[in-house]
Amino acid sequence: MTNQVGKMMKRLLLPVLALVPVIFLGCGGGEQRTPTFEVRGKLTDGSKPIANAQVVFHPVNGSADAPKPRGKTDANGEFKLTTYDGLDGAPAGEYRVSVELWKTLSADAGPANQLPAKFADPAKSGLTATVAAGPTELQPLVLKK
Repeated sequence: MTNQVGKMMKRLLLPVLALVPVIFLGCGGGEQRTPTFEVRGKLTDGSKPIANAQVVFHPVNGSADAPKPRGKTDANGEFKLTTYDGLDGAPAGEYRVSVELWKTLSADAGPANQLPAKFADPAKSGLTATVAAGPTELQPLVLKK
């Protein structure tokens, strides 16, 4: 009788054990991440740094759903880019850059972009950057009004 129970347990457990590797393979997230490289830059108006601005890099040869690396400038106008998480940087390549600086000016009005609208459009901003396949220190991005 004990032998029959053992055989029955094997019949039940073998299919379950066979699925374990498949289950773990399916937990990989499935997201294909392009390798990223550390990127540092600075944003100015030509004479002084621009603080608290959102800088977004739009891949020149990327699809519409390609990740867009981004960063926020500090008090010195300096930023580091992130694409997926943390400060992981950006994939190597050519980029058009958009910049927005959102502030709330009064309790009555919501936040408003403090920069000319052209800088929010990567096709009109006039800002471009190249990220190398390695740590990259960009030339300062200068907003020319």
